[in-house]
Amino acid sequence: MKMKRLGRKTIIIFILVILLLCFMVAAVKWLIKFQREAEYRRENIKTNVIKDEYDDTLYIETGTVNPVNTVISTSKDKEFWYTTLILPGQYICLPDIEYTVDYVEHRYEIKKLNYKVCDLTTGRVLNTIDVKAIAEKLEPDKVITDPNSGDIDIETGGDKYFHFSLMNKKDIRDKTQWRQLYVNLDTEEAIIRLGGDGLDKIKSLSADGIGDTNEYSALLDDMIGLIQANGFEPYDSLRDEYEKTPGLDVWYWGYGIVQIDIPKGYLPERNETLYAEFPGLAEYEGSDDEILTFYISGSPSSEEILKMFMEDGQEISFEGCVLPANSSKDGQEHEIHSFEEYEQWYEYS
Repeated sequence: MKMKRLGRKTIIIFILVILLLCFMVAAVKWLIKFQREAEYRRENIKTNVIKDEYDDTLYIETGTVNPVNTVISTSKDKEFWYTTLILPGQYICLPDIEYTVDYVEHRYEIKKLNYKVCDLTTGRVLNTIDVKAIAEKLEPDKVITDPNSGDIDIETGGDKYFHFSLMNKKDIRDKTQWRQLYVNLDTEEAIIRLGGDGLDKIKSLSADGIGDTNEYSALLDDMIGLIQANGFEPYDSLRDEYEKTPGLDVWYWGYGIVQIDIPKGYLPERNETLYAEFPGLAEYEGSDDEILTFYISGSPSSEEILKMFMEDGQEISFEGCVLPANSSKDGQEHEIHSFEEYEQWYEYS
């Protein structure tokens, strides 16, 4: 009898040991899976939180001659304002965003996507737009991609719109599901369009190309070395050292607006045109390494742009300016001594 009981106990103990081993194996597998998932999240999943305030703006002034002309400086980590979320002389749009990106599975999960539309010079809030709610109501199976990269577009009639791309929630690479979302800055009226479906009526303010004046491109990417010839370095070449070397970057928005970036420490001491347009700038006491961004309207020429940031009386130099062979009409390099020679030889694509 005792032997039977002992046998039963042995079987029970054996079963418990097996169960314990199974549990331990399962626990180890779960732990390994958990660690792998945690490592995957660390390496491939990123949560982004962006909340900007008007106080992040260090300096703003609009033109006394042309109020569309604007100079602005922000703290260094707010530079994306410059290109996508400003209407010169009018608005600045401040994001309040939280979203997660899975870079392997190509998925976005948006928790919050709000924009405050503020008066550019006073900071007064004109409107707050919940872009996430608008997108989910119109396209519930889509998700906004790159939520911090929306831009401002202008309809041919003059209405201003936020513009975002919408893609498949499950896989943003599915191009058959792409849509374009436009939200009116003033009325919050929303428009969904397919690619090519009436998009010619709404154009990006940050337009590709160099506008409608060919002569602009003499400064674009410092095509012939004109920026360097006049004592500056192209801004892109000195992102981390602009406090040591004069910098100047010029690019073209379209709509007759030119953007110029320059460190404050390298503004001219005397320039009648610059300080007549922005008289407060002459007294601004920001740091020398602070980047000032100018939006200048009216399709200024390369000559007008350079002269606006040079000392009065200083002549524009073409010393060492060379048009590359792959940009010339005859496929040959050309030394350039004037804007007229540049126009003569540059091959417009």
